[in-house]
Amino acid sequence: MAFAASIVSLPPSATPCVPKIQIQTEPISSKHNPQNRDLKSCKNLQEIKQIHAQYIKHGLVGDPSLLTKLIAKYSELGSPDSLEFAEKTFKMFKNSRRDRTSNIIYLYNSLVRGNSLVGAYHEAIAQYVDMLIDDLEPDNYTFPFVLSACAKNSSLFEARQIHGSVVKRGYHNDVFVSNSFVYCYGECGDTDSARKVFDKMSERNVVSWTSLICSYARGDRHREVISLFFEMVGEGIEPNKLTVVSVVSACAKLGDLDLGKRVLNHVECSALEFNGVMVNAVVDMYIKCGCREKARQIFDECTDKDLVLYNTLLSNYVKLGMATDALDVFRGMLDFGVKPDKITMVSVMASSAELSELSLGKQCHAYVLRNALWSWDSVENSLIDMYSKCGEQGLARRVFDQMSNNRTVVSWNSLIAGFARNGDVDSAIGTFDEMPERNVVSWNTMIGALVDESLFLDAIELLCSMQSQGIAPDEVTMVSVVTACGYLGALDSAKWAYRYIKKRGFHSNMRLCTALVNMFARCGDTQSAMEAFCSMKERDVSAWTAAIGAMAMEGNGKRALELFHEMVGRGIAPDEVTFSEVLTACSHAGLVEEGMLMFNSMKEYAITPHVIHYGCVVDLLGRAGLLDKAFEFIGAMPLEANSAIWGAFLGACRKHGNEKMAGRAARMLSECSGDQTGIHVLLSNIYASARRWGDVARVRMSMKERGMRKTTGSSAIEVGGVVREFTSGDESMSATSMLQEIEARLRDAGHASHLMEVLLDVDEQEKEYLLSRHSEKLAIAHGLVSSACGTPVRVVKNLRICSDCHSFAKMVSKVYDREIVIRDNKRFHFFNQGLCSCHDYW
Repeated sequence: MAFAASIVSLPPSATPCVPKIQIQTEPISSKHNPQNRDLKSCKNLQEIKQIHAQYIKHGLVGDPSLLTKLIAKYSELGSPDSLEFAEKTFKMFKNSRRDRTSNIIYLYNSLVRGNSLVGAYHEAIAQYVDMLIDDLEPDNYTFPFVLSACAKNSSLFEARQIHGSVVKRGYHNDVFVSNSFVYCYGECGDTDSARKVFDKMSERNVVSWTSLICSYARGDRHREVISLFFEMVGEGIEPNKLTVVSVVSACAKLGDLDLGKRVLNHVECSALEFNGVMVNAVVDMYIKCGCREKARQIFDECTDKDLVLYNTLLSNYVKLGMATDALDVFRGMLDFGVKPDKITMVSVMASSAELSELSLGKQCHAYVLRNALWSWDSVENSLIDMYSKCGEQGLARRVFDQMSNNRTVVSWNSLIAGFARNGDVDSAIGTFDEMPERNVVSWNTMIGALVDESLFLDAIELLCSMQSQGIAPDEVTMVSVVTACGYLGALDSAKWAYRYIKKRGFHSNMRLCTALVNMFARCGDTQSAMEAFCSMKERDVSAWTAAIGAMAMEGNGKRALELFHEMVGRGIAPDEVTFSEVLTACSHAGLVEEGMLMFNSMKEYAITPHVIHYGCVVDLLGRAGLLDKAFEFIGAMPLEANSAIWGAFLGACRKHGNEKMAGRAARMLSECSGDQTGIHVLLSNIYASARRWGDVARVRMSMKERGMRKTTGSSAIEVGGVVREFTSGDESMSATSMLQEIEARLRDAGHASHLMEVLLDVDEQEKEYLLSRHSEKLAIAHGLVSSACGTPVRVVKNLRICSDCHSFAKMVSKVYDREIVIRDNKRFHFFNQGLCSCHDYW
């Protein structure tokens, strides 16, 4: 029998969002029943409410079948308002029933499914719990619906409880329920549980396989994804579109083109038709596997390109540094009538930044403002990065200041990187200090900025602060730290960095390992440099070049040549930098014939010599005393000699005391040297060596008029992990007192100062005093007094070592029985028992 219902009005203070419904007990005559209206035809909430009102008017809300359909329709609509109506109606229905019918299970299922659809996952799970509290038995539809909510909410604990209930009730053999568990465990990140459920299934369909494949893909287990795919098709299960997208994406992330082609061959042989999502995945796969032309061909042949496909190509081009191609695709996108979104604008602004296209960047900024894309932090961060790379740091700061409510750590990092990139380290440090929170990228950006500005000690100190705050350095951090250690020549710090890298397992990073080779080479520990090089599983041309450079700094030209030929024998082609290093090695070792062969062989590798290579040859010939040949070589060069070329020649003239050739070089230098301080200082020194004090005065007056200052000699030494720097003329008490003792012992051993190295018109006593205050001598004295006996003394000097300091270091190594290692701005000198590794050839 039907029951009537009436809407009860509430007092004005109440503000309900839905009408309150009461069930009346008096029967309604069937003659008042409305004609049946089809709920299926309802397209919105208003239409459903109208039918609901008719049910109420005619007392039909007590009809279980009609009410079931009504609640199901509310749930199916899947909006928060419709679900609220469904739940209130369901609660009244449930409270008014004395008997239990199968319809109530169906209604619970509808509510669970509806809440899950609108993102009310907790409510969906709560509905399932209410069902159990009502002592109702879930069916095989209930579990897929509630597991969908668990999956989307990552409710792994609840999913495992439901799993126990499923096994207890005997639904674990239902293929649809099992599929839901595979999917749910995969979404929650528990791939192993997903696999266990899958393996126990007596029946599997394409959904089973695809759910497991997606689970492995989500966990970045891409090899297993592809293996599962071929196992699946081997069992005769044809993939669906989601399977194909997941597997093709796995091939893309592996960068495995052969596997990708095998997958696509199988798909093309099946009856599966490609849709836009599949085409998008294929384009992405070809690009990530290095087949850019094929990816572009597929893209161009696609007749129904959508925004997603354009964004895929754009973002990949940006990641590959193909900024020009990205902008071409963007222009084509506009011509095609596709409206850019925020993802598009991030890619376009990144391209504008890469190409320093400020005008286009500003147009992007205007588009973002017009289309209300401003609120997405990635867009604002891209604007900061774009303005910074275009040299408009002021505009970048304005964008940053305007996003006060939307700043993230990425925003701060972008601003710091911009200041660093534009050489404003002070502002970068100030911004870094203001940051409310920092991540490892923040520290890396700041440490990298200090290294770029040659503030190596500050970079090491910042690393210590980073660690003290509990932030573990990553591979990017260590590249900067290793670079700083190398420039400082701080071997103790370098060894710590190497141990840390090995402990953290970073040694597989080729860039970092190459930096290690360079670091140890700069620290004068070529044995460790070669150990780091030999431990590399893979080596590119940069790694081989670093090893050759290590031999060049040591003066081991023969080993450098051996490494070069070994590299070529392994099929790795040398580049311009490789040849500059091997030519330098030949120059330092006096291997004139071998060096000329190397230079002439550059054309075999399709490399056109640059100025730096010609400078190496001039240095090679000049060091060997072949000044006439060097001069002829300069005259035969296909490009005009610059100040670096003439500077190398002038240095050779000074080394061999050829005043006549130096005069010719000086005339050429006067035409092209410009304001290069080093060239003028060298010219002044040559005149001083020839005791042409008038010419010395003229050159130095010219330098003063141009505002040029001679670079002060400085030397650094690390003792006990602390780096100490000395400058020429430094009056450090501990170093100078030790230096006086050293000089006395050296005089007793027969050492005499090279007074010709003092290029000033002063008496011999003054010359001796000036020589005694050279920075490397002070550093050696500090090392002897501060380090344990038998420990090598390692010094890094910013200028070329003079002959007097060279002779001094040789004698110290013999008298004090200590190895002395000095790295000047050209090479290393290893002094031991009165001898030097350069054999006095530098």
